[in-house]
Amino acid sequence: MEKTMLQIQWTTFAAALLAALIIGGLLSRLFSKGDGQDRSSLKRQLDELKQQHQSYQINVTEHFSRTADLIAELNKNYHKIQEHLDQGAEQFVKPEYRLESARSGETRLEDLAPQSQKPEAPTGPKDYAPKAPNEEGTLSETYGLKRSDFVDETEKPSS
Repeated sequence: MEKTMLQIQWTTFAAALLAALIIGGLLSRLFSKGDGQDRSSLKRQLDELKQQHQSYQINVTEHFSRTADLIAELNKNYHKIQEHLDQGAEQFVKPEYRLESARSGETRLEDLAPQSQKPEAPTGPKDYAPKAPNEEGTLSETYGLKRSDFVDETEKPSS
């Protein structure tokens, strides 16, 4: 009986071990498929991000290339406008008023400005009150006071 009991225990143990292995195998396969899907989705996301980054780099390069082309075109148009204005000046401005010599650096622009006959000496402001040499000026503390008013104030006793 002991042998039978021992055999039953070993059989139960073997059956439990076999069941655990089968369940473990099924669970590992189930979880490994989930990991595989996660890895493939992460790889797909990484590929999408790489593609977006490459697209962004291409767009930035095209933008700056277009900007450089527009600036070059702007410079050409600026030179065309300058040539047009020079031609208009040649056509419409009298020769004595042309500034070609000033542009080339031969003459200073100040020399082309009309000169006045005689430079005037600077004068003082005209907002002062005229006075005789022996009178007090307008900034004096006693200006405009009569001598009698000044003496009366000093003689009055203060109460």
